[in-house]
Amino acid sequence: MSLGSVSSLSLVVRGSKGFCLQAPEDFAVHQGFVPDLSKSVKVIAWTRDGKAVAWSNMETVQIAREDDNKWIVEHTIPQTKVFSLSWSPGGTMLATWEQYATTAGKQPQPNLHLFDTNTGERVKSFFQKKMSNWCPMWSLDEKICSRMVNNEVQFYENSNFDVIAHKIHLAKVSNFSMAPGNSKSTHVVTYIPGSKGAPSFTKLYQYPSFDDNQVLANKSFFQADSVDFKWNSLGTTVLLLTQAEVDKTGGSYYGKQQLHYMSTKCDTGMVGLAKEGPIYAVEWSPNGSLFAACYGFMPAKATMFNTKAEAVFDFGTGPRNEVLFNPQTSLLMIGGFGNLRGHIQMWDVAAKTLVSEFDAPDSTNVSWCPDGQRLLTTTCAPRLRMGNGYKVWHYSGSLLHEKSFQTGDELWEADWQAASPGSYEQFKISKAMVGGIQPTQPQVSKQAYRPPGARGTQSTFKLHDDEEAPQNTKKNDAPENMSKSALKNKKRKEAAEREKKEAAKSKTKTEKDKEDALAAAATMNHNNKKSNTYMGAAGLLHDPDKEKKIRKLTDKLASIQKLKDQIAEGKTLEKNQLDKMTKEQELLDELKTLKLS
Repeated sequence: MSLGSVSSLSLVVRGSKGFCLQAPEDFAVHQGFVPDLSKSVKVIAWTRDGKAVAWSNMETVQIAREDDNKWIVEHTIPQTKVFSLSWSPGGTMLATWEQYATTAGKQPQPNLHLFDTNTGERVKSFFQKKMSNWCPMWSLDEKICSRMVNNEVQFYENSNFDVIAHKIHLAKVSNFSMAPGNSKSTHVVTYIPGSKGAPSFTKLYQYPSFDDNQVLANKSFFQADSVDFKWNSLGTTVLLLTQAEVDKTGGSYYGKQQLHYMSTKCDTGMVGLAKEGPIYAVEWSPNGSLFAACYGFMPAKATMFNTKAEAVFDFGTGPRNEVLFNPQTSLLMIGGFGNLRGHIQMWDVAAKTLVSEFDAPDSTNVSWCPDGQRLLTTTCAPRLRMGNGYKVWHYSGSLLHEKSFQTGDELWEADWQAASPGSYEQFKISKAMVGGIQPTQPQVSKQAYRPPGARGTQSTFKLHDDEEAPQNTKKNDAPENMSKSALKNKKRKEAAEREKKEAAKSKTKTEKDKEDALAAAATMNHNNKKSNTYMGAAGLLHDPDKEKKIRKLTDKLASIQKLKDQIAEGKTLEKNQLDKMTKEQELLDELKTLKLS
């Protein structure tokens, strides 16, 4: 099998020797791009269509555009110490942020700037002290721009930053997010943290209806110090990943996370995760119809959900902490990176079948190529100082290209050139491996060390006893998507079913003794009801008190039998009734003794 047409997208590489583009197929230095050899290139940003790139080398910000496979620097902005860059959706604006600082005897200067990328001129400057939520948000048509200032969210229209068109004023609002839609249907979600035992809550609005009685949806929750918003590409559903710094239950040192959702149809709820533990990754599919989550104590569980937060497929458990859809939403990558061994699984989203499995050891980052068939894994500093480099993989598991950095050289970032959504069409997924190369890095032995005395014998040790197979390979197991309380209820019902089945089995010795005693008592009662005739010696030995005791014991055993029948019907008994049932054997023994005396 051949790879087919190879996309012309380049790789952007940033490290201790500067910044450059590397062109396919051999990923040599791009001849149409002049590298920036500065050792202090801190940040790179692409436009959505990948036709322009901006970067900061701490002395200037440069903007380059592609023209006939050549990259020309159009603007050099004399803005120093820029740590963050971001393009507007249409590429007409470039936002820059530098660390806020004051100098004694001088007026504070703004540190957030907006530049017109056609002219390179500064359009507006703001004060933005914190790096978190520094970047303004635009609608896709760039007619609306928003940013948060103190206790309000401010909105500007038609790139007029001198007039605030609308605002949301909420006390203690700490975060917000604008849906990725056009100006005719823009939704905004805000987050207000709780205090003094009160819950935190989020509110969903439709622009520009921001009055209290115009809230589309409201979601409250406890144990949330911060919230990350994740919108789907359609702008109809937002996931709320809450984080509490301290887990009051003591279940995790790293705090507690929960996943909720809100939709523009006014639906809210909590996403049911089938395993306790951290939430490592949550990602939407590019078409906005599905999202995948990786969560739970290791081995972590991976599950795919629809927009109603209903589980669609369970991928089982394994050593993973990342989920990532390809741009065509046809493949889902599930892998474990960072401090995990780099094992990667490729799943066919539509067929819900495993396509391939392979290992990319020592990987710190991963990203899909816009063509949806190739994957880039990198080993970057400062996470790992040794063995820096990158690898390009085919989704079938073949290694297509490998670049290793020499000792002393550091790779800080490597990523694909961006491309407009929909630039690459769907392709037929195949499990056959394409032609590739052998990795230069020696493969680590997968066999665990065993002491000499244990070699040659079968090992029964298993590191993780709770590893689960994917849903399509489980035997007679239905997928679970339950909260903690739902799981408890399920276990309680299963226990009741087991007790019911055990009660329906063959009669126990206790039941047999009871039947014998009841039969004897019934015979005695029948004899007592006979006509009063001469009984000879038996009449002389007749004991009325003994018969009275036997009748009482018989009545008690009969009432216990009624209680057991009620349990079989599923009824719940009181504590005194349960205590009464525990005396059954004692009553049987007493009745048997009276019979023999």
